[in-house]
Amino acid sequence: VTVDAVVIQAGHILMVERKARPGMGQWALPGGFVDQKETLLAACIRELREETRLKVPEPVLKGAIKGQQVFDDPYRSARGRTITHAFHFDLKPTDSALPKVKGGDDARAAFWTPLSSVAPERMFEDHYHIIRAMTGLY
Repeated sequence: VTVDAVVIQAGHILMVERKARPGMGQWALPGGFVDQKETLLAACIRELREETRLKVPEPVLKGAIKGQQVFDDPYRSARGRTITHAFHFDLKPTDSALPKVKGGDDARAAFWTPLSSVAPERMFEDHYHIIRAMTGLY
């Protein structure tokens, strides 16, 4: 079981570049495997912080949840049967720049990119499909 974070702010989405196989170099949503003794939301916030160093306070993240959805196609991952729970965080725009992020853990890099620049050929596995389903864009 995995979790993925779809974090949107001011028309931008938070992405990571994968550091290892599978999908090395591809764009992906921040996320990863759920630990034995954690909830799905706790795992999602932990993975989000580990991979992007996003410093938005946890209560703000929890208050920004716009939706969640399960993606369970049996063939969605080359790693075998993997069910992911995606959380959509819609952060309020601010007068300042987008929050600073930096790649960590399984991510070579973390970055904000306009939603319009997300293309399926750059994306890891079904993450493009997850973004489309969660944001209603495109």
